[in-house]
Amino acid sequence: MPSLHPRRFDENHLNTRLGLGVVMGVAVLGFLVILKLLLPWLVLVALGWAAWYFWQRYQQRQQQLYQCFYACLEQHGGCISVLDFAIAAHITGPQARAFLDARAQDFFAEFEPTSYGDVLYTFSAFKSPRSRDF
Repeated sequence: MPSLHPRRFDENHLNTRLGLGVVMGVAVLGFLVILKLLLPWLVLVALGWAAWYFWQRYQQRQQQLYQCFYACLEQHGGCISVLDFAIAAHITGPQARAFLDARAQDFFAEFEPTSYGDVLYTFSAFKSPRSRDF
């Protein structure tokens, strides 16, 4: 037969739970204080890491574009169109035109219009390695 007496709380158990609650509350408050103090630094570190990461990706992409550019020049004998470069580099037409315009200034390229309305960039200083005179 079940007991009809109300359940009595053990004072030691109650004190233990109360103590644990106080310790956890202090720990949470301590964590929040430390987080508040460190948050600006954590944000700065995160922003710095993100800037470094995107700079590295940008540098890698630029290196890939230059490699593709030089390969296209060699393949086409020093003449390259925006469309050829855009297809080879997997970039948009405006991106290819901007890249080629910058390289045309760097390497003093000449521009020739084609019959289909594109511009052919001719890098006259370019010679394939097989035809260089040493």
